[in-house]
Amino acid sequence: MRYENRQSPEGINVTEHNPVAHLLKLLAAAVVIIVLVVVLANLFASRLGRLIPFRYEQALMQHVTYDFSGAGSESVAMQEYLNTLVQRLSPLLEVPEDIELNLHHNPDGVFNAYATFGGNIVFYNGLLGQLPHENALAMVVAHEISHVLHRDPVAGLGGGLASMAALMALTGSTGAGAVGNLLNKTGMVAQMKFSRDMERAADRAALSAVNQLYGHVNGADELFKVLYQLSGATAEQETTFDAFMATHPLHQERIDAIAQWAAENGWSTAGEITPLPENYYDWL
Repeated sequence: MRYENRQSPEGINVTEHNPVAHLLKLLAAAVVIIVLVVVLANLFASRLGRLIPFRYEQALMQHVTYDFSGAGSESVAMQEYLNTLVQRLSPLLEVPEDIELNLHHNPDGVFNAYATFGGNIVFYNGLLGQLPHENALAMVVAHEISHVLHRDPVAGLGGGLASMAALMALTGSTGAGAVGNLLNKTGMVAQMKFSRDMERAADRAALSAVNQLYGHVNGADELFKVLYQLSGATAEQETTFDAFMATHPLHQERIDAIAQWAAENGWSTAGEITPLPENYYDWL
């Protein structure tokens, strides 16, 4: 037998593929997989959550001790006025009899209102004090009622938990290192879309109720104009990136959507504005 010690070819230990390009392809594939898994998990859990009978939410809240009025004491007069608006808007939103709405006035200066489990809706002084007329307030009240009606609180919780479980299963943790952090952020961005969709659906349902209540939608977009003033931002400063990363649609988008929905449905954007009660600001 004859043996020969042949020389190895040049570059045998050097890959023909660019490692950076290969890494980018792997990251892109991981991003696509994560987005798909998060979207599917969120969709499934959200729809499943909406199938839970509302009475279970109410039963759960009976075991939860939480003071929605915060550290201060809620105004009885404001509470009664908000309840009056609920009674006027509920039939227009076709709220079923088995869904009970409980409104709470919180005297804190937070610019916010939210709907949570068991039909509880909280309005803060910081928001109530910035609204110039009843039409704007009715839009906000109808918006929060719509969240309860659409079962958004339980759907949001179910979708959020499912998304977190999917992210942890795919990344192995809450995201260690730069790559893990990037993948988790990608999943969070995918989840934000569901939040924005919920807000758009609540806006649309609320606008329809406001139109039925007053015969027009004039003043329904006032909340978003107030938000513009408080933020100091302009429509030109709101970028596509801002819209992509936000949990709510951008202010100008919501203002434009109101005008578009009104035009599509033949709702008048002109009409008499209904003032707030004379002692409204004293109730704050």
